Amino acid sequence: MSWALGVAADHPVLLVAVPLLFAALCPIWAMWKRSACFPWAMAGMSVTAFLAWSLIGDVSPRRALTYNLSGWRPPWGIQIRIDYVGLLMVCIITAVGLLIVLYSWRYVEHDLKPERVPYYYTLLLLIMTAMIGFSVTGDLFNMFVMMEIFSITSYALVAISGMKEAVRAAFKYLLMGATSSLTVLLAIAFLYSATGSLNMLDISLQLKSTSYVQVAAVALILFVVGFSVKAALFPVHVWLPDAHSIAPSPVSALLSALVIKMGIIGLFRVFFTVYGPGFAARSGTWNGVIDVVSWLAVASILVGAALAIIQRDFKVMIAYSSIVHIGYILLGLTVLSGNGTVGGLFDILAHAMGKGCFFMVAGIMIYKGNRRQIHELRGVGRTMPVTAWAFTIAALSIVGIPPTAGFMAKFYILWGCIQRGKYHFVVLALIGSLLTAVYCFRVVYYMFFTGARRPDARLDEGPVTMYAPAALLAAGTVFFGIFANLLIPSLTAAARLVLAR
Repeated sequence: MSWALGVAADHPVLLVAVPLLFAALCPIWAMWKRSACFPWAMAGMSVTAFLAWSLIGDVSPRRALTYNLSGWRPPWGIQIRIDYVGLLMVCIITAVGLLIVLYSWRYVEHDLKPERVPYYYTLLLLIMTAMIGFSVTGDLFNMFVMMEIFSITSYALVAISGMKEAVRAAFKYLLMGATSSLTVLLAIAFLYSATGSLNMLDISLQLKSTSYVQVAAVALILFVVGFSVKAALFPVHVWLPDAHSIAPSPVSALLSALVIKMGIIGLFRVFFTVYGPGFAARSGTWNGVIDVVSWLAVASILVGAALAIIQRDFKVMIAYSSIVHIGYILLGLTVLSGNGTVGGLFDILAHAMGKGCFFMVAGIMIYKGNRRQIHELRGVGRTMPVTAWAFTIAALSIVGIPPTAGFMAKFYILWGCIQRGKYHFVVLALIGSLLTAVYCFRVVYYMFFTGARRPDARLDEGPVTMYAPAALLAAGTVFFGIFANLLIPSLTAAARLVLAR
């Protein structure tokens, strides 16, 4: 009984410690047997997913779990704080991460040199650890540390194939990422000089009375610039198309479904946990920055969709599509409406499932027939029906057609814009959806309504460990669209609490 109580008390820190332990031991397993790395990574993600999902019911919009490392209380010590948004992110990370590990099994055996496979699984576990830590940390400096870990790990994963194109894309990603990291570090330093604290909630209290309002305002701008790069918000998105399209497909799915969401969570924490409407009463900078991000979000929707339409490479098209939906998420979060915030948070889940499925489908096409061009997908709906239908269902969600999760997310985002009287955003967002339909359904047309020029015996369903994760993600978009009420009431309560701070 005492052991069980101890585990319960340490539950928050185990979310970070367990995957970190599995990552540290993965190279040791590889020294014994390389093929043991996959089951070891699956075991690590399974245990972590169990720890995350077992917290459902213990965390509510008004009740967070906290853990003070080494017994040091805030603002002096490092605190893990799992609120409802953090729990939502951890559940998404572990669920999608588990499917990505399963998908990776056959793909990396086919795509990577055998000596690189242990590094791949080690990096995969390490990036999951960092993203979980980033989502649940209660202080800014620990958030920065976790950001650096998942950033450096993502550079390595993009370049892991060793191809010149991959190394070039990873270096471009590194240059942008290093600049954004330095910007965030400067923002933390400015904010610490103004408040004398690193704990987010404590900083929020200090900002209500600090005399260094201008310093805090400069820090806010630096935070937004730094995290916007991580989120690939227009116009600092230029690293994303190369990195996402050239990386191995499971890495592309990881980057699009999860890693760029860390930039969004960083912006969310800064806007609503660290600063919040309380700071807006003392400085006009908060409202001004929020408005700028809203307009950049709309620009991301339109520019990303327009660039996706003109692409001929399947993975590049999907990469630009990620920029589009980062715009939708941030539009919902910055419109400052309860329904808009609900839609933005819900779209994090919808986009993770839809875009993860897209890149998995692209990976299957490359695995089976080395087909990257959209016109090369002629007739695969007949030879690869599960894979093609998974893409089609995910496309319905990405476009925003009922009864999918993407529809529910966009409905709440547009409802939030209407509530705030921002009808121009509604019109522009709907135009973005029409453009999204053009590039998504063009692929569906080639898959189902054109015949292959030559029969290709290689084009049948890939390994079940590859098409099953894609099908599960596609099914998830329908499940959470139909049963959206599993999340909407709690997200509504969380949105009200966030906007009232």
